[in-house]
Amino acid sequence: MEKPNQPSESEEMQESLKPNRSLALLGAAHSLNHSLFVITPPLLSMIAVNLGVTNFEMGSASTIASVIYGTGALLGGPLGDRIGEVKAIALCLALSGLPAPLMLIAGFTNGFYVYVATLALMAGFASLYHPISNAFISKAFKVKTPEAMGIHGVGGTLGVVLTPIAAGLIGTYFGWPWAFIFFGTLSVLLASIFAKKVIRTEKVKHEKTTILDAFRIRGLWTVLILNVAIGLFMKSVELFFPTYLKDNRGIDPLWASVAYTLLLACGVPGQWFGGKTANTAGSKKVVIATMAGVCVALVSLLLVPIHIVGIIVFIVLYGFSFYAHQPALNALAGSLTPYGQRGAVFGIYFFTSFGVGSVSQMISGYLADVYGLDTAFYMLTAFAIVALVLSFLLPRESKKKNGAY
Repeated sequence: MEKPNQPSESEEMQESLKPNRSLALLGAAHSLNHSLFVITPPLLSMIAVNLGVTNFEMGSASTIASVIYGTGALLGGPLGDRIGEVKAIALCLALSGLPAPLMLIAGFTNGFYVYVATLALMAGFASLYHPISNAFISKAFKVKTPEAMGIHGVGGTLGVVLTPIAAGLIGTYFGWPWAFIFFGTLSVLLASIFAKKVIRTEKVKHEKTTILDAFRIRGLWTVLILNVAIGLFMKSVELFFPTYLKDNRGIDPLWASVAYTLLLACGVPGQWFGGKTANTAGSKKVVIATMAGVCVALVSLLLVPIHIVGIIVFIVLYGFSFYAHQPALNALAGSLTPYGQRGAVFGIYFFTSFGVGSVSQMISGYLADVYGLDTAFYMLTAFAIVALVLSFLLPRESKKKNGAY
């Protein structure tokens, strides 16, 4: 007899084919969720000069926002369970975009604390998205979970690819606050479309799950510790890479924005490849291979004597490898988790990378001010090597008939 909170096998097959429109809109939501936080990197120097602050202070502001972004994920999963994923995502999109006009006050008054407060507000509401969307996908696409995660990632990354160069152009010609207003407005508009066009694909009775219950899940600890290591290099790379190219490699600021855009573009095939390959080879093997690629990319950026070659290798290999790991590791986390606990578990999962891992931004900013960005990127390389070692300790996917795949 089937448990009442799980759909039948025939329903699982139908649901795995049905919500294509939902995936498309989730991809757009995913894009705008990240867009709000990839506006700063190409404009970092401009914002710092306008506000009269250092790299350390900019790094600290991003750390505060990232810690809030990660901590809020702990609330996102339970919120989706309580009011439904569609309502929760629409609420997240609308509220995360609404504070954006406050950046005008920060720009006109040179108010660093207004900038920090606005970034924190946006981060707080945006933080709800990832656990809700990933729990939704892992429930709705039980036959090919990694591939669905990959398609969701492709949609998000494809949109985010355009953000750094768009933000750079808007910031250059109209002023950096208008870049935040532009993407904040898009987020609010998408919220209304999302609420009307996406329907829940299934009804599930959720278990009452505490954080302690989630930590008792076998194999999850390794996934979470690995995710911390990934967050430690990820958050600083996304914040400081354009500035590194400008200050340490003599790249023009606009071309540095283009380079960051190209890095994200390499993540589009990476997401698709990671999801497709994890379906056949297994998530653990994909994560090991991609973490190795990240390590080689960082070493190339730092040590290849012909700088342009090192930059090209880094853009292609890091962009592809980093984004290819996401659908595989996301699906692995879902497969290890009992069906009714996924919202809470994905909240903890994203807290470890976006929240705990974000402290590296402050550390990197300090190292950049005192010793230079090369030193900061050596530290990030060390974090990537730790992530590679931890990836060998991952458990394999659970393929029990509880909604894993």
